[in-house]
Amino acid sequence: MGVSTIYDVAKEAKVSMATVSRVVNNNPNVKEATRERVKEVIKRLKYTPNAVARGLASKKTTTIGIILPDISDLSSSETVSGIESVANMYKYNVILANSTSSKEIERDILNSFMSKQVDGILYVGDSMPESTKSYLEDLDVHLVLSGNISTDNKFYSVNIDYEKASYDLTKEFLEKGRKKISLIISSYNSQKAQRIISGYKKALSEFAMEFDSSLIIEGYKTYKDSEKQVFVRLKDLGAEVAITMFDEAALAILHQAQDFKVAVPKELEIVSFENTKLVDMTRPKISTVFCPIFDIGAVSMRILTKIIDIEKAKKKDKEFDEGDLEEIKANNNQLFLPHRIIHRQTTK
Repeated sequence: MGVSTIYDVAKEAKVSMATVSRVVNNNPNVKEATRERVKEVIKRLKYTPNAVARGLASKKTTTIGIILPDISDLSSSETVSGIESVANMYKYNVILANSTSSKEIERDILNSFMSKQVDGILYVGDSMPESTKSYLEDLDVHLVLSGNISTDNKFYSVNIDYEKASYDLTKEFLEKGRKKISLIISSYNSQKAQRIISGYKKALSEFAMEFDSSLIIEGYKTYKDSEKQVFVRLKDLGAEVAITMFDEAALAILHQAQDFKVAVPKELEIVSFENTKLVDMTRPKISTVFCPIFDIGAVSMRILTKIIDIEKAKKKDKEFDEGDLEEIKANNNQLFLPHRIIHRQTTK
């Protein structure tokens, strides 16, 4: 026998599919004798209600959609672990979708999520294309950015304060007498990169040092991107410190330094802004700005559940307490988790 459907249950129990749906959703408007008969058929046919099917009547599916730019990315996978820990706690199903950083695929994913009537969406990743942001603004769906930053703070976001972290890190190196501090970023279009650069400039200004745009090296995120060219550029610039947005870029620089017989950290210090488990697997271990990736996912999911609960309360004219959300709104819809600098073996 194939997988039983709601139609099979309704036919066997001699009730409508709407009645089966009400029983599945614990609706009180069902006679007790009918409820027991339907439950007996459900058990006998081993019918498993589909979350989407349950949502057809309620317009809610207790399902969250997650968009990932790269499902193989260590940071994204750790963020998803945090999301799922809270989703399981609050009985939400999770749908993962890998966009491969394609605007067209992201649009298709969003349309698919909407057709499945998801309760909310978590957007994981480094940055969001403007076209995607504009499209999301037109959709009637709750959205939280997890590890991401919105250009206009339209959506709730959870992250660390990259501007403050960059300022703290740059200031620390300047206090130690370093003058040639280079930033390796993915793109000037990235809000994360913009905030890192802003904190960097602020620290330079406090030390009366002129900003040198040639020390900003753009276009490097993965190990493959960074494998052959970044170190050569750092060497030509005479850089004393390399600060990367991503761990894979930091690892590529470390390997290149070793290939060129450049001593790390004596001749070149390396720090990353990501802090995945990759940095503990290298020799020497890579210093980082600690970014609580798991917590960012968990807190993002918790905020989304609060938004959904408040909406439900409003629709039922029940009292609700926005609590933490009020503080986040007061901070331009941004929640910053604590960061700290972890010195391992690639800094003095």
